Amino acid sequence: MPGGLGAFDAPLELSAKPGGGYRPQIAVGPNDQLHAVFYERAASGDLIRYRQSFGGLNWSQPEPLGFTTGRNWGPDLVARQSGDLVVVFDKAEEDFRSQGFWTQRGSEGWSTPKALTPGGAREVGSGHVADADGEDLAYVYIGKTLGPEDRFRATGRWQVDGEWQEPVFFSEGLADAWHTNVERRPDGSVLVGYDVGRGGSPTTLYLVDGRGGVFSEPENFTASSYPGERPHFAFGSDGVDHVTWFHKEHGFPLHVYVRSGRPGAWGETAEPSKGIGGYHFDPEIEINKDGVLCLIWGWDSGPADAEMLYSLNRGSGWEAPQKIADINWGKPGLASIKADSKGRFHVVWNQGVRGENAVYYAGITP
Repeated sequence: MPGGLGAFDAPLELSAKPGGGYRPQIAVGPNDQLHAVFYERAASGDLIRYRQSFGGLNWSQPEPLGFTTGRNWGPDLVARQSGDLVVVFDKAEEDFRSQGFWTQRGSEGWSTPKALTPGGAREVGSGHVADADGEDLAYVYIGKTLGPEDRFRATGRWQVDGEWQEPVFFSEGLADAWHTNVERRPDGSVLVGYDVGRGGSPTTLYLVDGRGGVFSEPENFTASSYPGERPHFAFGSDGVDHVTWFHKEHGFPLHVYVRSGRPGAWGETAEPSKGIGGYHFDPEIEINKDGVLCLIWGWDSGPADAEMLYSLNRGSGWEAPQKIADINWGKPGLASIKADSKGRFHVVWNQGVRGENAVYYAGITP
């Protein structure tokens, strides 16, 4: 079992009933302004909401973005150095057709969403975005033609000097790609991750380096470590990359891993979830200005307890995991974490049961 309630502040609920909240993301902009997006289930569809805060105690009223009807799923968010925001999301139709879109928020509010993927009889998902050098962006997603005969392929696309480049396929399409992610390093390069495998079997994790509008050849990260899915990253000022992911065995999520290094030169794999018991899933990781790592993940022990956990690493190994909060209902997961300029960590996550979820925020100064 985890070691009780840790040092996070009491959680705040960012969503409201009856719509609730799903798949939140958080970003820290200039002057440590906090930005959060999630989607709620309203009468007219799954609609994206945006809120902002200085400090995390008081948040603005929910602001709509994306489309006003339909299934607006899986928003991801970055805050540019200029203060502008970029959000990508998927728009799904009743017949499972779906398409990736992006929108920007500047001084005049949110722009009209523009398509990032082809329309027609296609499916997309797992869209993520990162800001890169200057005003460049890197966008990754999975996509395929509609129907059971094709497989999702992990795909990336750059925006360079204001122009979107042609998509680049990372995976071959022999087996489905399941989850993608992309995040920015301090030097303006990006790291991409995705996993590939057949349903019900262990998935192979791949990483791709991105620099100057060019993606590298994929690296089989699993070949020198463990299978897994949902990769997330933290990047130190010392040039070290930190990767976290979770691993299922026989369909059950049992392991959360962390590994540090650089593409092609990775260290040993740590397992901060080891020895706790229960199920462990959806990890996220961040590093602050002092080099402290904060790992967060969802934990489910069954009927007795299920909460978000965290562990800190101050340079001497991972500390005993503790709870971020005692929500005491539902299952946690799909968290997002960012550090501000003072070293404080800010976390959002969703928690609930099938058909009813809420989004929570909590912060900690380690």
